[in-house]
Amino acid sequence: MKNNYISAKYILYIIFCTLLFGNTGSAQEIEMDIPNLKRIESSIRDFNSEMYYPRLMRRYINNDTTLTLNEFRHLYLGYSFQESYNPYRISPHIEKLANLYARYEHSTTECDSIIKYATLAVDDFPFDLRQINMLIYAYKQKKMKDIAAIWEYKLKNIVNAILSTGNGEKPETAWYVIYPTHEYDVVNRMGFTGAKYTFIEPTFDYLEVEKNPLNVKGYYFNVSRILQEYDRKYKD
Repeated sequence: MKNNYISAKYILYIIFCTLLFGNTGSAQEIEMDIPNLKRIESSIRDFNSEMYYPRLMRRYINNDTTLTLNEFRHLYLGYSFQESYNPYRISPHIEKLANLYARYEHSTTECDSIIKYATLAVDDFPFDLRQINMLIYAYKQKKMKDIAAIWEYKLKNIVNAILSTGNGEKPETAWYVIYPTHEYDVVNRMGFTGAKYTFIEPTFDYLEVEKNPLNVKGYYFNVSRILQEYDRKYKD
């Protein structure tokens, strides 16, 4: 099963590797709080909890900018406990954008197409960081700064939610991700370029980064939720 996980992840990386992210700064600015997944699952399923998932997601979809980092942690990690969660599903709408994403400049009409299909892709998976990034780009190109700012708020806080789960320095403090390409997205947002990765039993990825002035070699990611869902849906 682990070999299948690696193959599927590599395919996802190849599909998306041409997309670029901006730099959000150092993960050291965010306080580390290793998540208790059982507690998170319990909270998001409890109707009387402030973290009850349907209410949190409604606020997220309605562009509520008062969501806290802890609420974003429950949104992001809690999504992996929803029935719609599938870490290997690729939205069909992304395929329609492949040619546009390969270009460096876009017309107004092309930006409209990016917005249309990237929005549909985010409807499929609310934490598709790369499509959110493209929405920010397209809205900025169209001078729709207020809408771009909302998506920037979401992108920043999703990434911060991931960075808050650890420091990436060792398996015990690995960053938790619920989607394979988020590993590359996170290191790109930090100003590094992800290179090859190695799966480390039982539930970790080590992602090497390309040579950099800080001499950072790589980071660890906890992929336990991805593997559990793979087992549940695809195990022979």
